[in-house]
Amino acid sequence: MKLNKFKNTLGASIILICGSMFVSSCGITKEQLAEMGELRREEQSLKENISNTNSEITKLNKELTARGKELKKCNEEKAFVEGKLKSWPAVWPDYDPNATTENDKESK
Repeated sequence: MKLNKFKNTLGASIILICGSMFVSSCGITKEQLAEMGELRREEQSLKENISNTNSEITKLNKELTARGKELKKCNEEKAFVEGKLKSWPAVWPDYDPNATTENDKESK
């Protein structure tokens, strides 16, 4: 009977010791807590960088769109001028180089 009581006490003691070791090993150490704080600060910094980069991308896309519109207008004006140069000097059908203008009459 004493042997059974001893076995039960020994078993309970082993379970208690193992359980307390398990519980103490599950706690967060000061180093782990400090590392978690550092990781959270780094995460926040990365989120801010992502946000800033996304806003910069949006700004650059708007500028790119504006430049594209400017390029299109420039190409249209260039095509207009090239078309007029091809038909030079008859660009304006009613143009007569020998005709006199009001300014020409006043200067004579």
